[in-house]
Amino acid sequence: MKSDHGAYLALAIDAQDEQKKLKAQNMKTIEEENDRKQSVNMQFWHSIKSVVFVITCAAIAIYTLIHFA
Repeated sequence: MKSDHGAYLALAIDAQDEQKKLKAQNMKTIEEENDRKQSVNMQFWHSIKSVVFVITCAAIAIYTLIHFA
């Protein structure tokens, strides 16, 4: 009877260890995904900033040509 109880406890401890490993792996995956999303977000907004800058420069150039040419 005690050996059955000991085996049950060993299985329970093994299951808990496995759950802890899976949780750590999931947390690592989530953190990597968040880092990737942040990187993609930064690239997107940098591209938008570049496009707005080019449009603004073109608008200033056209305004200058129209009024001072």
